[in-house]
Amino acid sequence: MSLSAESFLAAQDLVLRFWAVVDEADDMPGAELFTPDGALEIESFRAEGTAELSRYFAARRALSTERQRGTRHLCSNLRVLPAEGIRLAATVTVFSGTGARPLSLEAPSSLADFTFDCVKTPDGWRFREVRGALVFAGADTPDLKEAAQAAKGVRA
Repeated sequence: MSLSAESFLAAQDLVLRFWAVVDEADDMPGAELFTPDGALEIESFRAEGTAELSRYFAARRALSTERQRGTRHLCSNLRVLPAEGIRLAATVTVFSGTGARPLSLEAPSSLADFTFDCVKTPDGWRFREVRGALVFAGADTPDLKEAAQAAKGVRA
């Protein structure tokens, strides 16, 4: 598979922008990073399509504000996998905490493997699908049942 440096860097930027949105370091609406029928799947949680993704990202932001929870997702070992379009794989290490900044630095709260299926659209690179699988989960790893309910428009 031949992949241009320009395409790789554009897909890498999309992946890193995703984590910046998740960490609220970028105000871009998260659903804009996906194709209209794009999906985000982490373990048993799945949000598909613009409406569900928009609800998920809005609920995530609101819950983080309510709980004064801050996160930083460190994306490492980014590599290309064979696929239609561009599929990138990465290891994601999560640090989290609650309260006023600066937060107390603890051990990572989780570590997960992710894949990112990226496609070039007229509006630039977008995700067709993002999938994550936890490898290690600490006490501060959120329960994804609430996220699933929020994506479906159900209040917990």
